Amino acid sequence: MIKKDFFPGIILFMLMLPALAFAQPPTEARLSSEKDARSLLSAFMSYTDLRIGSIQRSLEILASTTEGESGNWQSMKGLLSGYQKSESGLIVWYVRPDGTYYTVNKGLISEKLSDRSYFPDLMAGTKITGALVVSKSTGQRSAVIAVPIKKDGKVVGAIGVSLFLDQLSDRVGSALDLRADASFFAMTPSGQTALHRKTDRHFVDPRDLGSETLKKAANEMLSGVSGEVRYEFDNATKNAIYRTSSLTQWKFALTFSTAAQQ
Repeated sequence: MIKKDFFPGIILFMLMLPALAFAQPPTEARLSSEKDARSLLSAFMSYTDLRIGSIQRSLEILASTTEGESGNWQSMKGLLSGYQKSESGLIVWYVRPDGTYYTVNKGLISEKLSDRSYFPDLMAGTKITGALVVSKSTGQRSAVIAVPIKKDGKVVGAIGVSLFLDQLSDRVGSALDLRADASFFAMTPSGQTALHRKTDRHFVDPRDLGSETLKKAANEMLSGVSGEVRYEFDNATKNAIYRTSSLTQWKFALTFSTAAQQ
């Protein structure tokens, strides 16, 4: 049987091939060229976009089924359960227009989703791609991917996934295998950290970490599409290259200390 992460893993590996000098530390290799670093950045962003995009496409298919359109939890539970079993690092849920919702693991949840910032847009028919939340049913820091269910042109509910960010970051970190002086992170348009090599920094706004140069660099990244920035943090001068995902609008960055390149 082919493992669930086989194809994303192969794509990530192929993207990383030119950049292995950056990830692996041979004694005569420097931290790597700009080209190598950009290859790793591309691998990081492409893998994450592939993961989120594939989930979104699967949800669209589920929402278009007879079971999905039924608006009946018992009718769709088996279908959603089968999808969750085929994946890992996430939970699948169904929400009604009044905010009541069900998860595959726990069934009806006592709390509602109607207080989530993304909820009005979702019920208005907009797909949600990467909204950050602390999951009410699991307590895990998650990215929400959700699609509305429409019947006769009317939104009758939505099917969504809460993708666990700590697990996703761990997978990215294992795959990139960066040297100790390098790191990666992704930042939402609002400035929250969505992914980071150090998972305890998830949901932290880097502008709140006490470094004026980091604050300036983060603002530059948030206002730009791609580029390079430099800042002082963790007692070191950091260089960062970044790109913007057209799927999530997250800013993906690869960072490394200046000293390591000299």
